[in-house]
Amino acid sequence: MADQKSDRSPNPREPKTAAGEAEEQAKIGARLREAREYVGLLQEDVASALGIPRASVSALESGKRRVTGLELRRLARIYRKPVGWLLGEKDTQLSDAEPLYRATEALSPRDREQVLRFAQFLAAAGTPGGLGPAAAPAPPPADAEDDGHSAAT
Repeated sequence: MADQKSDRSPNPREPKTAAGEAEEQAKIGARLREAREYVGLLQEDVASALGIPRASVSALESGKRRVTGLELRRLARIYRKPVGWLLGEKDTQLSDAEPLYRATEALSPRDREQVLRFAQFLAAAGTPGGLGPAAAPAPPPADAEDDGHSAAT
């Protein structure tokens, strides 16, 4: 019985067990899903970029299908992440600013200006000694009278 337990101990020089490989594939799949969601893409978008069916992207992300080296390199380019990060070799923090930028890309210039003012308001309200909301109100937009919401008729 002791010999069977010693056979199960991990040895980096021996090939991984099927369970170990499945676990590693699941971790890579989770990283792929995290990276895709982070950049705001759908599985369909990734499938189209790779030239594979959407179901294959789903299988990659669930760890049911192995990712090829070529796919991994293409995914790294699509997600703007190093291959090592996708493989879990580099523990890099994902920036919160990139999804915010992507979310505001599709907004009108006026809406982006409002988001910027709100972000500046939050930044000032959170800094010690900074101007609080009552001390520094944001100026009204230059075209406030042209938006159809003015009180005068």
